Amino acid sequence: MGSLEGHLIPGSMFILGAVWWFIGEILQNNRNNADRARRRATPRGSSPFVQPVWYSCRGARLSKLPVEPIVKVIVAVLSVICELLEYDQTALFDDNGEFVAEHLDNYAHSAMYAFFGLSGLVDLVMWYALLPLPPKFDYLVMSLAFWFEGFLFFFHLHGRDELNVRLHTILYIVVFVTAGVFLLAVISDQFMQFMSFLKPYLLCLQGGWFYQAGFVSFGPDPWKNSPSNVEFLGIAVAVHALAWFVVHLIFHIACYRCFIKKPLLNERRLSEESSGEEVDSVMLEEL
Repeated sequence: MGSLEGHLIPGSMFILGAVWWFIGEILQNNRNNADRARRRATPRGSSPFVQPVWYSCRGARLSKLPVEPIVKVIVAVLSVICELLEYDQTALFDDNGEFVAEHLDNYAHSAMYAFFGLSGLVDLVMWYALLPLPPKFDYLVMSLAFWFEGFLFFFHLHGRDELNVRLHTILYIVVFVTAGVFLLAVISDQFMQFMSFLKPYLLCLQGGWFYQAGFVSFGPDPWKNSPSNVEFLGIAVAVHALAWFVVHLIFHIACYRCFIKKPLLNERRLSEESSGEEVDSVMLEEL
């Protein structure tokens, strides 16, 4: 990641993942609205359905395949290969038995990718019922992946200047918050209702900050390590958080009005019409 491309690529991956989670949530809400009658008929006391940490695709064939977990595993494996093999960074020790300092960052990045690959692997295990894992175990592993991403960035600051330290400090704070959100989803059913907004929002915030860190450190005009630049980073992350929140709020409002509220109104109108027809038929029978 010691280049502009090394920050833009993971940033783009996080933002694309957030977009997919947003789309998946909208599609899931549509399916839930279509199945509301069936869910009302579910006996009281039966175990409710728990939405997996990932979203399935639409279509007769794709909906039967765990596309998102497969993509997570493939991307994680390819990322580890690129970090270690493509850049010839596989040597962890030199001839004297000492760690090769130039290669440690690549191993840290590979460990981070491996945990997200582990998340995809657990998704596959749960999908194919290879092991009777408890509900929300996939959320727990996703939280674990973000925790270790934050830890790796936390210990990634040795010997760096203050500007670089501030950039990475903000990044691992965002990552730790994301990990905490997924952990709260594991232990609290009530918190699950906030996940549809927080998951893509925090992932976009993380991806956007990767962009910010890349341009600050490796852009066409890299920032100087000055007190004013270091202080401005706090303002910058607030702008990122506010902008992404407004964007997500607007999209949620638009999708709610177009894909959720309108079908609900149509369903209510049809229900009222059918109930009115039933009342008329009963009155005619009495006459």
